[in-house]
Amino acid sequence: MSKSTSVSTILYLRQRLQGLKIYETSDLIQHINTFDELVGEQVSVDVKIEEKTKDMILLCSLSPLLTTLTCSMVKVAASLRFPNERWLEVITKEPRAFVYHNFLALFFKICKTNEECDHLISLAKPSMARSKVRNALTGLGEESSSRTSSGTFIRSGHDKIVKEIEKRISEFTFIPQENGETLQVINYEVGQKFEPHFDGFQRIATVLMYLSDVDKGGETVFPEAKGIKSKKGVSVRPKKGDALLFWSMRPDGSRDHSSKHGKRHCLSLNLF
Repeated sequence: MSKSTSVSTILYLRQRLQGLKIYETSDLIQHINTFDELVGEQVSVDVKIEEKTKDMILLCSLSPLLTTLTCSMVKVAASLRFPNERWLEVITKEPRAFVYHNFLALFFKICKTNEECDHLISLAKPSMARSKVRNALTGLGEESSSRTSSGTFIRSGHDKIVKEIEKRISEFTFIPQENGETLQVINYEVGQKFEPHFDGFQRIATVLMYLSDVDKGGETVFPEAKGIKSKKGVSVRPKKGDALLFWSMRPDGSRDHSSKHGKRHCLSLNLF
């Protein structure tokens, strides 16, 4: 098995396997699809067949910050994961899009009464205003029927929780914090939307963090994306605490036209 990881990481994986008490894998391997190399140099590691299977399952349950490998899978048995465990799911390669599940903590040690999602909402609510789009001719923001949400910005480094989230975004994207924008909180009430569009030319990547759940609607859609089995069009269902990362530009600096995206109408409840 070839993987970009250190011997210490391999030992960690095996220790964690014992902690999860996963010894029989025949009924779980069906959930494993393929591994995608993200970054780093390849290191050849010889493992036995039964050990390879166990390591594959563990790699699929780890944060991408612990290993440079990830797997693309639709669903993994709950027994494979710790409660609220963070793990990466590859959504599509055109555009490059990933969902980091449980990116925002449901319990945060700095603020014992608020989870991170609720904390961001509480900071944003007092200053919410109608969202605007940029006029291509004037460069100024203006209201538009194509975007009917409301939103506000949270000052960078506003408090310890915001600082921690900004640091985590930087680690997730491998983009320095100083190159990032301030956090923007958007609220979609029932029936509100944001029609498909491209992000500004200055933005090479976007991280959308879902701060609440909705029963129906509210999906982030990529109408030009190439999905599984060459299916055109991909949608990501909002789940509280998850974060969606997608790249608007290709590695050569050109625009990725498959990154066109929008927000479907919320059919029940509000979505932050």
